[in-house]
Amino acid sequence: VRCVEMMLPTLTSALLFGPVLRRDQRIENDTCTLIRSLGSDYAVNVLIPQDESRSSQQVRANALAILLAVSSQEGGLELLVKTVHILIAKDDQLTARRTRYHGDSLHHRVKHRILQALLVLETVLANSSSPLSKSCVVMLVKWANARLQGESQQPSVRYQLEWLLVRSLLHSPQLLSGFWTIFGQASEERTGSICSFISVAYHLAVTLQDESFIDSCVTEILPWCMAQHFNVRLYAQVVLQKLWPLNSKVADKYSAIRRSLTKSLNQGNAVRNAEKLKTDFYFTAFHAINHFSLETIFWELPRLSNISRDEWISLSTLQECCGNLNLHFPLYNEDNSLKQFTAATWVVKATEPEAGVELEASGMQKKFVPWKGMRAELGMLGDADAQSSSSRTELVVVASLIDKVPNLGGLARSCEIFTAHSLVVASLEHTQDKLFSTLSMSAEKHINIVEVKPHDLAQYLKEKKKSGYTLVGAEQTASSVSLESFKFPRKCLLLLGNEKEGVPVTLLPLLDTCVEVPQLGLVRSLNVHVTGALFIWEYTKQYMANSATGTSTVFGK
Repeated sequence: VRCVEMMLPTLTSALLFGPVLRRDQRIENDTCTLIRSLGSDYAVNVLIPQDESRSSQQVRANALAILLAVSSQEGGLELLVKTVHILIAKDDQLTARRTRYHGDSLHHRVKHRILQALLVLETVLANSSSPLSKSCVVMLVKWANARLQGESQQPSVRYQLEWLLVRSLLHSPQLLSGFWTIFGQASEERTGSICSFISVAYHLAVTLQDESFIDSCVTEILPWCMAQHFNVRLYAQVVLQKLWPLNSKVADKYSAIRRSLTKSLNQGNAVRNAEKLKTDFYFTAFHAINHFSLETIFWELPRLSNISRDEWISLSTLQECCGNLNLHFPLYNEDNSLKQFTAATWVVKATEPEAGVELEASGMQKKFVPWKGMRAELGMLGDADAQSSSSRTELVVVASLIDKVPNLGGLARSCEIFTAHSLVVASLEHTQDKLFSTLSMSAEKHINIVEVKPHDLAQYLKEKKKSGYTLVGAEQTASSVSLESFKFPRKCLLLLGNEKEGVPVTLLPLLDTCVEVPQLGLVRSLNVHVTGALFIWEYTKQYMANSATGTSTVFGK
């Protein structure tokens, strides 16, 4: 135990170890996994045996096995408690750095691995009667509650947080009475989090099979059946329908409500959405106690959460690392019920990357193939690069005042699609941000991006004006011209304002004109990315029209 304690930081890092593979690497890994699964049917498996001992999954499984092996020794439980605190501190660091994150990103994977380890360690600690272990389980209840209330999570993380909260509450009966207080606090903190707490209440009811608790579930969940938030309303209605079969007395007590809910869920779009949720494995087959196994945590749940396959730990690896240990829980599930399910529709939508352009004509999907972009990435520019440069317009889009990186990524994409000459940003470091690249779709590789700090913007505008550019500001002023009637000059600089403050009054006198988008609704302004895209398209459309009539254009024709 002392040796392991000395190596605890390294061991904890091993629990979270694993790279983020590129798409081609994932394809290669999946292919190798498929070949290995065919066994002796493929000669290569006999001639060249595959060694999985150096895989990242093996590293994580071995680290977990070491902790489980020492847990039964003197001082082992104290070591597990320290590990729990280290893992929670790591998650706190990740959350402080970024509350929103993308599926299959390193941020997501580390949080996913932290929850996997905590689920296992919590069960070991809960089986101990020591006050230290019990207090650690209570701490996990508070931590999981705070995480669910605080921010929206990726499906795999959300599933595990809810599961951890359910199991921790079951292992700490003294906290069960306070669950409905937590439930009420969640609605005040973040309305969307109510979906998670409704799910937790359902799984507690399924496990406890207690008439009083089921009755409380109906009382607390029923008001949310009329919530304005669609997902919350749907979860509440579906879970109530799932609760009726658990206790006939409660079902009879609320028979009128039961009939009304059934009728409500059989109308309009609610039918389809409710059916999807009711057939989700999470509300159909999954049991918080009966399905607690290493197989569920490391294989089935990642699969059903639609997380990348290289994150799943195979049963053979789990058997090799943990098969000889005296565990407090099974290695495998007793039934195959989870194997019959696939990832739920909402999970797939939440985890899939942005798809290509879809056209519904004839049921076909048409993808745009940017051949020039492919040549550029392969270093095959040559004449193509010169041609691309000459076909650029003379529109300069200045976005130095914009703070939010996703807006900049979207503008970069619009500039590339409509061949703007250049995009001006406050810092080139923005282009390295994950939020930027997610929206830009690699557009930054194909357009000219210039850095101009906000405090240097006035001088930059003056210099461009001397170069013959007409300075146009996207701003609502008393003398603004409507976009639909504005004729863009050939050499045009478009200045976009800050998301909140717009264009500063110190810069307005430098502009030749201000142009606004005509609005018909009640909301006072558009998102700056949308505004920029409208201006860029209007500029492009005007010169495309000129091209059609044979007049000189900015496209070099």
